[in-house]
Order: sequence, then structure tokens, then C-alpha cells
Amino acid sequence: MMINVLLRETNVSLLNLDGDWAGVDKGALILLKSGIVPTYAFGDFDSVTKEELKFLKSHLKIDIVQSEKDYTDTELCLLSLVEEGYTEIDVYGAFGGRMDHTLMNIYLLQNDALREVNIHLKDKENDLSLLNSGKHKIINKGFKYVSFIPIHENTVLSLEELKYELNEENISPGKTLTVSNEFIGDVATVTTNKDILLIHSMDKR
Repeated sequence: MMINVLLRETNVSLLNLDGDWAGVDKGALILLKSGIVPTYAFGDFDSVTKEELKFLKSHLKIDIVQSEKDYTDTELCLLSLVEEGYTEIDVYGAFGGRMDHTLMNIYLLQNDALREVNIHLKDKENDLSLLNSGKHKIINKGFKYVSFIPIHENTVLSLEELKYELNEENISPGKTLTVSNEFIGDVATVTTNKDILLIHSMDKR
């Protein structure tokens, strides 16, 4: 099963996207005001006013969690959706705003309960996901660049059918060798011995 998630404002046109929605905190409010009724609403809703919260409660069934907790609203949302059986989750509004939130949204992909789930963090210029260890065929999504960001020391990476190929190159966090590669066709082959971040991207227009 597939679902879209909105965390905050995004530069993507929400009405052009198919599928069910979950809203996280203010994301639920943005969805309602865009004419989309989310199937789920998660969070402590500390980013909305009392009037906005009243509006949310009049349209949605929400279970507000306390603000002081050991997890973010986004983690609560993703873990809950996985428990509901969702295996494909596209997340919008994960970038921008507070840098700590942006970084944690990315690192959440390594959560033991989430790393095998097909989760993509998206906006107009980026599509970021976790590529598990192993051999993969990746599809050209029409972005200009594709990057492979190591998150573990001594990651051994091979790239085929890309502009810049690699043969069992040892890479580690902090090295930029694998940024801004490009497709030469519709499909490329990636082999990695450890999880890496896969980012399709383009320059902002």
C-alpha cells in the first residue's frame, strides 16, 4: 500500500498527486485548506493556533500527543503508517525550515523499523531515499543529477551505466566523489556493501 505524507509547506502541487494522505501537525491543516481530507493526522499540533486546532478537530479525528516526548511527530507518523501496512510512503515538506528537523527526517530512513520500507523524501528538486546494501537497478526519474551519499565508513560502491562509473570504490562520509553523477540511459546499476543515501536532484528553477 502507498500513502503520501505532508509535514509542512512544500513547493509541490498537492492536488496533482494521487493516493491517500496523512498530515503531520500543521501539514494536516495545509491539506484541509488545499481541499484534501487526510486519512490520518499525527502530532502534538503545537505549530497551529487554537482557532486552527478547532478547525482541525471539526473535520478530522485526531489524537493529540504531548509535546514533551522522546520522538518527533514525523517518527510517530512513519512508524504508525508502517504498522497500518503501508510499504510505500512519499513524504513532502521534509526539507527546509529547521535544520535539525531536516537532518532527522533524513536519518529517520535508517530507523530499524523503517529502513526496509520504500520511503522517499520529496520536493520539486529532490527525491531522497535509502538504498540498502546489495545490487540494485535504479530508474532515471528525469532529474539532471543522481548522487550517492555514504553514511557508513568503508562503504564499497560500484556504479554502472552512469556518466561516471566506479568499480568497488571505497568511500566514507565527508567525501564528495559520488555527488552529481548523471544517467546516460533509463536504468543504472548500483552495488553497495552498506546502506547509502540515493538522491535524484536538479537545480532550482
